[in-house]
Amino acid sequence: MATHSVVPRNLWEHPDPQSTQMAAFKRSLEKANGVTLPDYHSMYQWSIQNRIAFWDFCWNYFPIIHEGTYDRITDKNARIDSIPDWFPGVRLNYAENLLFTAAHPGETPSTVTTVGKEDNKIAVTEVREGDHEPTVNLTWRELRQRTGRLSQAMKAAGVQKGDRIAVVASNSIDTLTVLLATTALGAIFSSASTDTGVKGILDRIRQIQPRWVFMDDTAVYNGKTVDLRPKIAQVVEGMAVIPQFQGIISVPRFRDRPADITHIPRTRTLAEFLAGASSDQLEFVRVRFRDPFLIAFSSGTTGEPKCIVHSVGGVLMNGNKEGRLNRSMNPNAITLQYTTTGWIMYNSCVSALLFGAKPILYDGSPFQPDPTILVKLLEKHK
Repeated sequence: MATHSVVPRNLWEHPDPQSTQMAAFKRSLEKANGVTLPDYHSMYQWSIQNRIAFWDFCWNYFPIIHEGTYDRITDKNARIDSIPDWFPGVRLNYAENLLFTAAHPGETPSTVTTVGKEDNKIAVTEVREGDHEPTVNLTWRELRQRTGRLSQAMKAAGVQKGDRIAVVASNSIDTLTVLLATTALGAIFSSASTDTGVKGILDRIRQIQPRWVFMDDTAVYNGKTVDLRPKIAQVVEGMAVIPQFQGIISVPRFRDRPADITHIPRTRTLAEFLAGASSDQLEFVRVRFRDPFLIAFSSGTTGEPKCIVHSVGGVLMNGNKEGRLNRSMNPNAITLQYTTTGWIMYNSCVSALLFGAKPILYDGSPFQPDPTILVKLLEKHK
């Protein structure tokens, strides 16, 4: 009996591959290193066989805001468990790179601009479940102002470089602002979704000993509204053993009607916390390439969730590489990555800002009112 091999159907093919950012990167890499790389796979092999040269090229190719210089990339002979230092001498800030643009790749110190992130351009769009609530669009000016105000409030509340700030919140503009304000100060961000149980929350955040925890006061999912104040009270009780813990900031899910949290100890509203800000001035604490800015967690299915620490420089470098080369991100792009804040894809979602692209932050069930909602949102916001 004859057998026939099945050739997979070609779903899509780029009409002009040589016009892509990947092709431009490959041409520049070949020229800089005097090599000829016939295709993508040969470039990939070259990158892993010449790691030092490859990452040195990437550093000078991508526009990353920084100061300082390095005299070596890393010690390629160091054991991985020694956590090798990368780009020693370089200092940078995660939030600064999301909110602004480096004028010239490789320039030291960077000239900081708003190219692609102009004041009146829409930076981010917030959509709630099923698109049933008014869409919120925030300009780059407004995003920078909100970040500045919250970072000043955090600074007044004692937050400094190396402190941990945790959130238990939805994929919203408020959560994004907490991420940006935290990392602007050189502090470390960690997040969990609102559907995480109290034990799951405490198993995570007690490990990192946060100074402050931001929690949504209400959640909406699959058409149901859930009062989160009992969970807030239990988290406050569970965090009593952590000496660094200062309290919880209650973030209103419905901005025009924040929940009454006066009966919950060590808890204040976001409005009360923001009242401590003296201005909305942005200040960026530039840290080492290897310094942490984000703590994610394993699932916890095989015991207590394990901390997964991400460095500022590593995420900015690899984010540029993946975003520009593999996803063709640019200031005209619009992205929708469905995710909760408890998943590492949350970082992928908001990293669109790095390129001046506009992320759509979607909160809620992807099946409300029906399974076509995300496709319809793409059509609406394209």
